[in-house]
Amino acid sequence: MPRVALVTGGGRGIGRGIAERFAADGHTVIIAARSQPEVEATAQAICRAGGSAQGRTLDVSDPAAAEGLVREIITAHGRLDILANSAGTSYIAPLVLADPEQARAVLQTNLLGAWIVSRAVLRPMMAARWGRIIHIGSISADVGAPFATIYAASKGGVHALVRSLALELAHAGITVNAVAPGYVRTQLFDQTQGRRAELKNVPREQHEADLLAEVPTGRFVEVSDVAGAVAYLASEEARSITGQVLTVDGGRSTV
Repeated sequence: MPRVALVTGGGRGIGRGIAERFAADGHTVIIAARSQPEVEATAQAICRAGGSAQGRTLDVSDPAAAEGLVREIITAHGRLDILANSAGTSYIAPLVLADPEQARAVLQTNLLGAWIVSRAVLRPMMAARWGRIIHIGSISADVGAPFATIYAASKGGVHALVRSLALELAHAGITVNAVAPGYVRTQLFDQTQGRRAELKNVPREQHEADLLAEVPTGRFVEVSDVAGAVAYLASEEARSITGQVLTVDGGRSTV
């Protein structure tokens, strides 16, 4: 059944992949991110491929902006069925040298932003007694990530948010889950792993080879792998799955 979906962080990387998958599944997609050129480019690409999408700018850490966007969606479409929150950022630094303000910014986007956009979509979902909320977490929350302490902590908070909110909303027909990717080749991956290689004082190629050696399947996760997991959790078939963190990491977290 076609739904109306909001994808935050949808201008690039995993978020863009989710938006494209939702559109391919027949959903109307509202793509939101801070970068207007990126969301517009993604929406235009989806429309050229025959899908239905609109791009909107949004800072997920701004409650008024999130609530305003949801009101706009309800006015235009009469409903909002799915939230896929992929908005996120990272900060790579040894803790002893880390900047508290940059760490605060990560928490504002990754954790508080997840809380804010979840809150913003609840009223229309509760009124419809149907909804799907899916956040992008990370295996870093469980296996650890040297030099990415605040990022790992923020994603651990997202996983905890998912479990608690799922219990709060189970009676309302709304499921709340997370997908925790492993190593996914995106722009954010390139930025963060490049910085980690510098801090380890090893060549970038060696660092990536070391990462790949940690993955039992022998390949990095593709954006489409993550998007497929999100699409399943957004489906009617996933109605009995809530409060879960679905790991998509090629077996990395089992090592």
